[in-house]
Amino acid sequence: MAMAPSEEDDQPLHQPRPPRIQVIILGAGGGPLEDNTTAFLVRSIATGWKKGSMLAVDAGTHLASIAKIIEKHLPADTDAGPQRPLVLTSGPFKGLELPAVKASTNAGHITHTMIDTFLITHPHIDHISGFVVSTASGGGTRPKRLAGLPSTIEAFKNHIFNNIIWPNLSDENNGAGLVTYMRMVDGGSPAIGTGGGKGYVELCDGLSVKTLSVSHGTCIENHVHRGSNAGLEDSRGHSVASQFPVLPRSNSASNLGPTDTPRLDNRKDACVVESSAYFIRDVETGREVIIFGDVEPDSISLSARNKNVWKEAAPKISSGKLGAILIECSYDDSRNEKDLYGHLAPRYLIEELKNLAAELYMFNFQKENKKRKRLGNGHNPDGTRRRSSRISLDRHSPISPMTRPNLPGTRLSGESIGVQMEESEVPPFDGTSISLRGRVDQPLKGLKIVIIHLKDTLNDGPDLGTTILRELCEYEEEARLGCEFSIAKFGESVFV
Repeated sequence: MAMAPSEEDDQPLHQPRPPRIQVIILGAGGGPLEDNTTAFLVRSIATGWKKGSMLAVDAGTHLASIAKIIEKHLPADTDAGPQRPLVLTSGPFKGLELPAVKASTNAGHITHTMIDTFLITHPHIDHISGFVVSTASGGGTRPKRLAGLPSTIEAFKNHIFNNIIWPNLSDENNGAGLVTYMRMVDGGSPAIGTGGGKGYVELCDGLSVKTLSVSHGTCIENHVHRGSNAGLEDSRGHSVASQFPVLPRSNSASNLGPTDTPRLDNRKDACVVESSAYFIRDVETGREVIIFGDVEPDSISLSARNKNVWKEAAPKISSGKLGAILIECSYDDSRNEKDLYGHLAPRYLIEELKNLAAELYMFNFQKENKKRKRLGNGHNPDGTRRRSSRISLDRHSPISPMTRPNLPGTRLSGESIGVQMEESEVPPFDGTSISLRGRVDQPLKGLKIVIIHLKDTLNDGPDLGTTILRELCEYEEEARLGCEFSIAKFGESVFV
């Protein structure tokens, strides 16, 4: 069995390397057009096109999209008719051998033989409808595995496979047994895996997955949502929801000054919708991609959990393991905050990426500090005294501070104030605004940010994807993160 290379052998992220993971875009939108809703196929390129080699992540659309892609890339028929089996020579399924003539038959072949697991980020209909309808196709020799957080599985049990919305095709509650549930552990199970793969569970040949929960807004109903921490109480009897700062609706996170205090929301009946972010890892090389479900920004969330994803991602970016993030940006910046409904717009996406860059900064800083301490007593290898570092605090970058460090000799009223201090004095990242400008230019250089879940306006105005991409690029000119932004499109692939 091939061993993953050690962290010391990793190449910098910006150096080109042969791709290890392919993500096929079956659906890139968030509605209202129902033929392009969120759906992906992920595979390790090393496994080839064999049985059990692909993982379906969400399935707002499924069989129909696979059939359309195959139809588009079928070679022109010759006078003698198409030869079978036929090997595709173009498109995302290039190299795949098709045993049948009809595109729909071949789509069924792919689903029945190559896809064992559907990994669902959250149970909203635009992420599951293709999977639900395709369960009636039959044809497989094994039950399909439906994987997700426990809250997602419970939603399927109670509201989908309940013999009302859809027949109970699961293997629980006296169902037909065509679907088996797999409950993923938030944060990854500490009992599974070792080293860099600790907490990852292998869901298909060549790919393993680690799950982190994120927040997808607040329901308008006055009830506690499964998986939500809103409405719960901690060990001291205090409302958990009240511990998460929520900005006033009239203010953007970027308008907070150093002395502003975010409003606390004490609604015990607040219902925070749970979604997921999946770290998908190539088992052989350790290369990774993150695929988000629907997600809201931490700065306006009752349950700020994106910071956990960025903290997990920072070491992987530092080592060159993480190559791409597929993340939603449902609206452009003309959308009001109150009408985001648990989604992102460009101003909030760039805010989250700045927080990722800050996490990366702190990880690299602490890693270097530990290395220097091992060399002994704060001295360089040549015996000279280790120099102090210069960092700058900028109250405008990144956005959405929850707390700020109490650094000696600093004032936070200025635009950007330089501070001389030893590395050991730099506080751990806690949502603090730490400017990378001047110290680290383009900290996320080479990281692919693929935008998914665009919600079509059905208007004759400018293309939504073009508008979102323009707004993100304008923010990038100022932030200089180094990200490579692109809009996901049906039938295309993302290679990592």
